[in-house]
Amino acid sequence: MAALPVLPVGRLPRPPARRAVRLSGAMAAMSARDDILGRLRRAGFTAGVPQVPAGEAGAVGGTVPAPVDRFIERARAAGVEVTRVAEFATLAEQVRETLAAAGARTAVIWESELLRPVEDALRRSDVRITDDPSQADAGITMAEAAVAETGTLVLGAGPGRARGVSLIPPLHIAVLPEDLIVSTLFDLFPRLEGLPSALSFITGPSRTADIEHTPVRGAHGPIAVSVFLVRI
Repeated sequence: MAALPVLPVGRLPRPPARRAVRLSGAMAAMSARDDILGRLRRAGFTAGVPQVPAGEAGAVGGTVPAPVDRFIERARAAGVEVTRVAEFATLAEQVRETLAAAGARTAVIWESELLRPVEDALRRSDVRITDDPSQADAGITMAEAAVAETGTLVLGAGPGRARGVSLIPPLHIAVLPEDLIVSTLFDLFPRLEGLPSALSFITGPSRTADIEHTPVRGAHGPIAVSVFLVRI
């Protein structure tokens, strides 16, 4: 066997010189983030736990005293106009007056026996009834129920009761029988006779705010909500 050549150490091939490693922007940002978080952890956290006031008894279920009055109070606090109708026969005229005051010339209305007198009265007036919520100044619905604790309307969608009627027009008018008001959300679902295709929970007019906390109404729904409480 031939002997392998022996090369002097100085003639052995050398590995390429190492290059300086540069962190990408993302890696550098992560390193800075880790450094900041590490310093915060080492500094410790000494702030005390804030005291949280106990909620009302109704917050976890139970009976809210005077649920109709509580609903009116909470709904008005959320920006809803609430009207108690003394006699059901006057409902249609009160709805017409509300539309006139708002300057509403077109309306879309749910199919309901309780709303039939309202629709008939509007057809006899100068309000045009349409089937297209996007072309209506006002949407008129019944309420499936309401939650007194939060002043929330509950609307169930279905045939003749499109969701858009309460969402698209700038004015939403809801007719709510007083006996459909429940104390809390926990009391709602046992009273619903089967779930509709969709449930809408409405607490006041649509509102949102930007990063500067400037509130804006009507960005995602009606600018105004009006509720007529009736006794059936």
